[in-house]
Amino acid sequence: MRFIAGIATVVAVISTGGIAAAEPPATPFETLTACPANTRTDPPVLLIPGTNATVDKSLGPVREALIADGRCVYGLEYDSTQPISTSVAYFTSAVERIQEANPGQRIEVIGKSQGALIARAVSLKFADRAVHPIHTVIAISGPQQHGVGTVAGIEVPPTAARALPPELPFPTPAVRDMLAGSAYLSELNNGPMTAPEVRYVMTATSYDRTVTPYTSAFIDAPNVTNILVQDGCPEDRTGHIAGSTDPRTTDLVLHALDPVRHPTIRCAANNDGR
Repeated sequence: MRFIAGIATVVAVISTGGIAAAEPPATPFETLTACPANTRTDPPVLLIPGTNATVDKSLGPVREALIADGRCVYGLEYDSTQPISTSVAYFTSAVERIQEANPGQRIEVIGKSQGALIARAVSLKFADRAVHPIHTVIAISGPQQHGVGTVAGIEVPPTAARALPPELPFPTPAVRDMLAGSAYLSELNNGPMTAPEVRYVMTATSYDRTVTPYTSAFIDAPNVTNILVQDGCPEDRTGHIAGSTDPRTTDLVLHALDPVRHPTIRCAANNDGR
């Protein structure tokens, strides 16, 4: 089967470019202290990186821009090879810990790729709360609906995740969970896709070669704003990985959080198709 034969290529591409680096240790919750007194009173921001990537690698320019804006930012590392449900449990606890450290504050959550999927899944964990702890989820190129459908020219059939022999040492549990037709995605999306109390902003690039079709990063719901990077800027041809450093993507995040303070969204040519 062509898919099975090419699965190693899938794993390489869905990571952040080739050889997977050692996973960083999970950020200890003891470090999640109250926001510094000199930061803005806006809600604190939690950053969730993508597969095989640190916060700096996935969301470095976004973090730098937020800090320059005076925002309180929490960037957490985690083992992105583990089952997504395990990562969701970790970040659900992180949201609770950050809110405990900042009483009365709701939280903004920004995720890239796998981190974007985790961010939405975490928001659903609090759907029954009277006051949802998350104010906004900004998801950058996340496999929200159908998972990974086509990678590096290899078609991933809807039954791919279930067809893979469990004894294979690859892909990792997290990658299996993101493949089209996975049990995890089926369960996650078997019900409301969003929490009604949360505002969602989903960004995607039409040149994405990892989350395919790129529209899989979008969700059709009343509380969701779907943004295509190329709308109004066709010369920005950023790919999935390159979106981490794309100026327009960074500006879209800042604008989504505060359009009054950040009304300008740059349009710069970008041919980095990684």
